[in-house]
Amino acid sequence: MFLEAIVTAITVSIDGFISGFAVGIKKTKINFKKLILIGIIPIIMAIPIMLLGNFVNDFISNDIANYIGFCLFLILAISSFLQIKNSKETNEQNFINLTNSIIVGITIGIDSSVSAFSLALNNHNPIITPFYFGIAHGILIYLGNILSLKNKISNIRFIKYLSPILFIVLAITKII
Repeated sequence: MFLEAIVTAITVSIDGFISGFAVGIKKTKINFKKLILIGIIPIIMAIPIMLLGNFVNDFISNDIANYIGFCLFLILAISSFLQIKNSKETNEQNFINLTNSIIVGITIGIDSSVSAFSLALNNHNPIITPFYFGIAHGILIYLGNILSLKNKISNIRFIKYLSPILFIVLAITKII
C-alpha cells in the first residue's frame, strides 16, 4: 500500500521535474519559498478529495474501486500525452513569480487530486498520502531545475514521455 502511494506520487510529479528543468534551461533558479508553495498546493487539494474517496469507498466494492482507478489513471495518461503533444519545444513560461507559482501548483494539484482519489478508494490514509505528492513534487521540481542549470541532462525527449507511460502502468496494475 505504501509503495503504491509512493510510485503514484512520483509518477504524478514527473511533470514537476520537467517544469523545473524548463525553468533551468532559461538559467533561472527556482526560489525555495516558491518551491514550497508549489508543493503545498497539491497537498491542500488532495486532502478533501481523499476524504471524499474514503467516504465513497464505503459504498462500492473493491472491484469497482479498482476499475475507477484504472479509468482515472488512463485518463491521466491520455491527458499527459496530449499536453506533451500540444506543447511547444521551447517553454516561454516564467515559473518564478508568485502568480505563475500558484498556477503551476494548481495544475500539478489537479493531477495529484485525481490520483489521490484513486488511492483513497483503496483505503490509503487521506491525511498522510497527500504529503507524498507535495514532497515528490518539491523534490522533482528542484532536481529538474538544478540538473538543467548544471547541464547534466542534454536530452529531455524521453523524460517527457515517462509520465504518461507510468500512468498506463499504474492503470494496468489496477485491473490485474
